[in-house]
Amino acid sequence: MTQQAPKIIQVFCGEMCSSTECTAEKINLLHIPQDDLLPNINIGYERFLENPDELPIRILDLLQIAAYVFCADRMADRGERDSISYESWARSFQFHIPVLDYEFWNNKKTKERLNAALSFMTGDRNYSFIFSRTSRNPAEPESKQLSLFSGVYSGIDATSSTDIMLFSGGLDSLAGAVQRLNENPDRTLCVVSHKSNKNVTHTQDVLISKLKEKYSGRIKKYGFECCNRNGLKSRDETQRTRIFMFSAIAFSICSYLGKHEFFVYENGITSMNLSKQVDVINARASRTTHPKTLALLRHFYQLFDPSFNIIAPYYCMTKAEILEVFKRYGEESLIASSVSCSSTRRKAGQVPHCGCCSQCIDRRFSVFAAGLSDYDALYAQDFITAFPNDDHDETKQRIYSTLRLANLEDISTPEDFLSKYPNELMDLIEFWPGLNNQEDKLNEIFDLVCRYGKSVMNAATLMRNKFDDISHQLNQNSMLGIIASRGYLRTPCSIRVEELDELFKRAFPVMFQREKPTNENDFNDKVEAILKSQGTFTRECPSLIFGVSSYRADHAQGNLIIESKFIRKGTPPSKVTEGIAADITKIPMEYGIMFVVYDPNGEITDAETFINSFQSKRNDCFVRIYK
Repeated sequence: MTQQAPKIIQVFCGEMCSSTECTAEKINLLHIPQDDLLPNINIGYERFLENPDELPIRILDLLQIAAYVFCADRMADRGERDSISYESWARSFQFHIPVLDYEFWNNKKTKERLNAALSFMTGDRNYSFIFSRTSRNPAEPESKQLSLFSGVYSGIDATSSTDIMLFSGGLDSLAGAVQRLNENPDRTLCVVSHKSNKNVTHTQDVLISKLKEKYSGRIKKYGFECCNRNGLKSRDETQRTRIFMFSAIAFSICSYLGKHEFFVYENGITSMNLSKQVDVINARASRTTHPKTLALLRHFYQLFDPSFNIIAPYYCMTKAEILEVFKRYGEESLIASSVSCSSTRRKAGQVPHCGCCSQCIDRRFSVFAAGLSDYDALYAQDFITAFPNDDHDETKQRIYSTLRLANLEDISTPEDFLSKYPNELMDLIEFWPGLNNQEDKLNEIFDLVCRYGKSVMNAATLMRNKFDDISHQLNQNSMLGIIASRGYLRTPCSIRVEELDELFKRAFPVMFQREKPTNENDFNDKVEAILKSQGTFTRECPSLIFGVSSYRADHAQGNLIIESKFIRKGTPPSKVTEGIAADITKIPMEYGIMFVVYDPNGEITDAETFINSFQSKRNDCFVRIYK
């Protein structure tokens, strides 16, 4: 099969639209009526000054560009969730946007910095921009896109005592607001929030109302809305570009107030985004507050204001440590009102937390570690006592990954840590704030992960002590079951291989008792039939690309690849050896491999030596021989 070049998604914005149709390769985004075209997106920035037409045209362009990028991100599908190669999720965009400050936006440096920030935060290949001068007279107010602003006015005091911060309504940003209000009693606080849906907006409003009451009205919420309209449906909900829109608004408010910084409160573990298996597959893991993302955004905004800064006070803290803020200031009662859940699905009984996503899992471990579980919110699913029946056992895999990262398997020194996560740590070390020496940065990051690990394992112990009722049978399909079996001491791939091995041991003798496979393709057909009972496995699809060559797995699910080998009578074992060795060199290290070797005639005389010769070459490589 010939590998096609990645497609480029064309995005036409505003007056560049000739229709409002959105396809896989062409997206049209219109937020004000144009000729006979009705808008298909809504952009509603609250006014933070009486007359938005007084804003610099460069800022108006920024707000419009940020909204278009956010909407396009949601309209461009990343593909099937169980795709093997997460590189297939990386998209390429070309935006066509009319702007008022053409010279600034069409500058090579502006485009390069914008592309660098967006590409990293999203994991996409490229964001290119073709800017054009708006056809409207810049002297006329309507040409300044005042329709970007809703009728809501959130007056913000233009004083030096006002601080700006991003606010999601989650635990970290709520703790940040509480800490700033307590530590700076003479300052006011403006929090920037996204009205993503009615439930989130309600949560944020409740929290702000409580903070206003407690802190004498020293907090003001600035809200914005950016969503589809007239039946246009989103195709992807990862929303990785939301940090660009958040930051664009915060920067615009700072520009209006003459301020040179805003604050982002997020714990260091979430921000650094070390591999958690289920969520990194297909680029699902978030980079929204990664030190590199914030550094690249800071670099971009310094084109507007050379002294501008983005400050992340919690970059070297765990969520459990951040929760101490609520204890320190006697605000434990606020915890239940905050919402951390990332799931857009409806929860049973409108419970605000699904209990299964990575954010819910991290939150629950953290509140237990901090001794604040009695103040926590309700969860639709309780992974402690039973895993839900979700696709690909994702909740179970998230728990495995969390416990394995916390257990720091095979990692006892910063050097081991660097060897385990070389790619992730290179980006972290380069952009880690506060220190200059690379060795010091590595040590600080390693210490943070160690503290996180201790908090998770402590939380797991507290969960077990609270929920493990020895008078009842233990549910093995639960976190309690994983702890009891010490399953987190093994890799998820090894556990999955063990399950499949037992299945093949039972199935092959029955399947081949009368007739052996005719060839390797026939054997693969039989393996496929068995695997159909084990969820969605792909067959020779998709193709993994390595430079100019490509590789197709016999069978795959998630990050586990299965290769089938049939040894016919008289086939020298060396032929199988060469095939397995070639496959091992082609498959990336982040994938686990199970070689299913069917040897009905006993051509392999020393099975132990045969198996060890391959399993010793790499982690998560498993060879199983069946007769």
